[in-house]
Amino acid sequence: MGAFFSWLLGPLWMVVFDRAQSTRQATLLWTMAVAIEKQFPLVPFLEALADEAGGRWRWKVRGLADLISSGVSIADALEAMPGVLPNDTVALIRIGAESGNISGALREAATLARRRSENTGMRFQGTLLYLSLVFLVLGSICSFIMIFIIPKFKAIFEGFETKLPALTERIIVVSDISAAYWYLIIFFPLGLLATWLVMAILLEVLGWGPAWTQPLALTYDWWPRFKTPHVLRCLSIAVAGGKPLSTALNSLVARHPDRLLRLHVKVIAAVVARGEDCWQALRTARMLRLGEAGLLEAAQRVGNLGWALRGMADSIERRAEYRYQLAVELLHPVLILATGAVIGLFCIGMFMPLIELVHKLA
Repeated sequence: MGAFFSWLLGPLWMVVFDRAQSTRQATLLWTMAVAIEKQFPLVPFLEALADEAGGRWRWKVRGLADLISSGVSIADALEAMPGVLPNDTVALIRIGAESGNISGALREAATLARRRSENTGMRFQGTLLYLSLVFLVLGSICSFIMIFIIPKFKAIFEGFETKLPALTERIIVVSDISAAYWYLIIFFPLGLLATWLVMAILLEVLGWGPAWTQPLALTYDWWPRFKTPHVLRCLSIAVAGGKPLSTALNSLVARHPDRLLRLHVKVIAAVVARGEDCWQALRTARMLRLGEAGLLEAAQRVGNLGWALRGMADSIERRAEYRYQLAVELLHPVLILATGAVIGLFCIGMFMPLIELVHKLA
């Protein structure tokens, strides 16, 4: 059921709520980072930010301020307030707190949130919503033609006692089925879309968050590099704080909300604990390629590991985004050709009886 709701609500959630949510999160993270770096009291900043916000976000930020004022650590307070920040961001901030580099973690998280808010390209969920709406409109038009136009067309040719071509007869069979179940064809997509909209807005109002924030069970088998940028950024925060790499790995294993990632990193952390090379362990887990592991080893030798980890995480994400955009660009003409082929068959099926009728009248 969770997987069903993840695919059902994911597209609408991304399009309607994600960019505004990312903007609010970036503002919150920048505020916290500046307050900590300048050694200002954090609670008044959060209260002022909550007063300027509206809706449920105001109560989330105010609840965060209340937890921090009562002595709860920043990482624990963020973890206790679900929906304020993504799970990966909370894990990154926790590693920053354990490494003594929480301001760097907040700045890194704020940069990522701002990048999400400024991204104008539609991600997979947005593309899925676009395709769903396209097929919904096309299906509605075809249903109207088959229900109200085709039966009249059929009666005309029965009056002329003209044999219909095979393609036209198949189209008419489809139209007869559509006419018999017209209420399902018309109201089921509309009801599904209305349910989709109501459930997405209801979950946003309740602050529960979408089910698709958790990856599918086979994600790491199909795409081992799915969380590589996140892991590299966590390692860079630990390095910038002067802590060993095992600090970030053990924190991910112990506290990260994604159970699949914990199991994946647990194997790597065990290898590193035995004294083996971290980059070769990541390469064995198929999270790094041969050249990337060599680059990180060289950066570690020259003392530039933190910068190399952040740069590699950005590079992996940019390549993934480029491949996604390329796939979308290739998908659009395929969709147009497929739609054109269906419409072409429909037009041919409607035109062929006219030719037969002209021959009969001649």
